Amino acid sequence: MLSTVIFFIVIYKSTFFEDRFGVDAYNMHDDPNDPHLHMIIYLQVAIISQALIFVTRSHSFSYLERPSFALMGAFCLAQLVACIIAAFGDWGFTYVRGISGGWIGIVWVWNIVWYVPLDFIKFAVRAAVIRPFKRYRHQKELDALASTGVPLVRTQSRAASVHESLYSNRLTFLQRINPRRALSSKPKMSGAELQRFSSISAHQSGQALQQGR
Repeated sequence: MLSTVIFFIVIYKSTFFEDRFGVDAYNMHDDPNDPHLHMIIYLQVAIISQALIFVTRSHSFSYLERPSFALMGAFCLAQLVACIIAAFGDWGFTYVRGISGGWIGIVWVWNIVWYVPLDFIKFAVRAAVIRPFKRYRHQKELDALASTGVPLVRTQSRAASVHESLYSNRLTFLQRINPRRALSSKPKMSGAELQRFSSISAHQSGQALQQGR
């Protein structure tokens, strides 16, 4: 949101991009509702808003955790369509007009520059909101234990949902690192692995039953 507002102000109030990159100014400095300006803002929002998913899905810096090929392919396809619309979108039923390749490149560079601090914003929100909430919840559990002697625990359905989510993530990871085997043949498991899996499942079920009492 902030990047879009600043981008609009720089385009509308100055000639920075025209002077630096020699792009056409169209009529954007006289009319804030110029259809070319609408198209530039559309492309900027389309790119940065969809790129935000790479920040939100990662625990650390987004460029250190590789996304899946499906996610990356969907993002690239969506941006290709958005750029085609930005270049050739001269439809009569809309108040937008196609922009030059120079403006499309400017939008990409602008978004790449603004993408870098998004990870730091994520870390700041985590430190300012999520961690205090976890401390508050932990203190609430301690207060409940001190007053009633009964600890606050997650419900069995919530615990099962968490275990199911973790199992799904691990299975997806295994299929991703060995896609040919996952697609060409059924998974095989030895008797020792089956016995180990049964023991772990029984242990987790026993813990869940004890917490539910």
